[in-house]
Amino acid sequence: MLKKGLKNWKVIKREVGGVLFKIGFFIFLSLLLSSELLAETWKAKQLRLAWEQAAWRFGPLKIQPAILIRDAGYDSNIYYHPQPVSDFWLTAGPAVDAYLMVKSRIIIHAFESPQYVFFFKTKRERTWNNYFNGDVSLSLNRFLLTVGGSLNNARERWNTEIDIRPRRKEESAFVSLLYQRSYRVSFEITTRKTDYDYESIEYGSININERLSHLENYLSGKFYYRLNPRIQFFLEGEWGEYDFKNPNSLGDSKSQTLFTGFEFSPAGRIRGRIRIGYKKFDTLASEMPDFKGLVGDTSVSWELFRPLVLRGSYRRDVNFSIWSRNPFYVGKSWSAGYSFYFLRKKFRLDYTFSQLKNDYPLGEVPDSEPRHDDYTLNSVAIYYRIKKTVGLGITAGSWTRKINVLNWDADRKFVGLNLTYDF
Repeated sequence: MLKKGLKNWKVIKREVGGVLFKIGFFIFLSLLLSSELLAETWKAKQLRLAWEQAAWRFGPLKIQPAILIRDAGYDSNIYYHPQPVSDFWLTAGPAVDAYLMVKSRIIIHAFESPQYVFFFKTKRERTWNNYFNGDVSLSLNRFLLTVGGSLNNARERWNTEIDIRPRRKEESAFVSLLYQRSYRVSFEITTRKTDYDYESIEYGSININERLSHLENYLSGKFYYRLNPRIQFFLEGEWGEYDFKNPNSLGDSKSQTLFTGFEFSPAGRIRGRIRIGYKKFDTLASEMPDFKGLVGDTSVSWELFRPLVLRGSYRRDVNFSIWSRNPFYVGKSWSAGYSFYFLRKKFRLDYTFSQLKNDYPLGEVPDSEPRHDDYTLNSVAIYYRIKKTVGLGITAGSWTRKINVLNWDADRKFVGLNLTYDF
């Protein structure tokens, strides 16, 4: 075990050294090309604003506390099975964002949120989850160097394919460098490594740990062009490697993706992000299928006029599968809805309609029909404004699933209480 640890440390040390050399060369080259100095980059301004707006101050340390309540209520089918099991449940806990400013150049940020999941009847589903992430940013006029990571340990329903809640430990680290050439033009390079470790639990005939535990490595480069103070265009290239811990796994693969889109300021009438791209996903096992096609990660809202906000989202990407012969499936979802404010914006009424499809490239056995999953979700909610951006609401909805090759169709109804910090 010690020899393996030392070997892994040497590999990590070599990778980090290579990344730092590239970043140092990029800084040197950029300095040679620079002709004017900026006070700080736009991302550094965002960090500084978050530090300034935090509620509690202890010298250079500022803290923004919060209480999270997610869907405290009733679910008619907690396992999403054809034979439903109903229960009352609650997910709640504190959260805190902490910011430390050091000599106006170094900004240290940390987020911590322990959350308890409580089921009234189904005791085996009760658990503690914990979410932590942090980063250190060094602001040098045109440059912002950020080093950070996360450590999450939670039992959740991680995707629509797995109906149970396996525990997953997620450890990640990243290094990014932002260079702002001018008010309008900036560039960013990022390297990121994530370790996903699932608990050893059987789901049907599959062990989830053996099938899904893996490492992900990414290198991305991004070009930004600011159209105006509230809209920014970007072009992004991303390279990914996926290394599964089980030597018999068919999931080892690589990907190359080109994204483009727009990012919108939270202060504007249009908020969120449009991100659409083209992905080439290659499985390393020669007998397994590959994927080439459209991907997306988009979520936007538009304040059409004062009391009405329209919302929409679109997501499409490759997801690793535990089912049968398929190393992956392509998940596609879209949603549309609105938020209507009334009684002097003290109340907000929400409606959302969503559809999701999972498409598998291979059938259960050779020459059989591939699997396709179809999901439909309708939900309504009403919120009461407690503070300027905080609302307490009640949500109710229905969910249905249809699968073409399995007798696994299901439906559920739910109603719950939740707290939102985006009123």
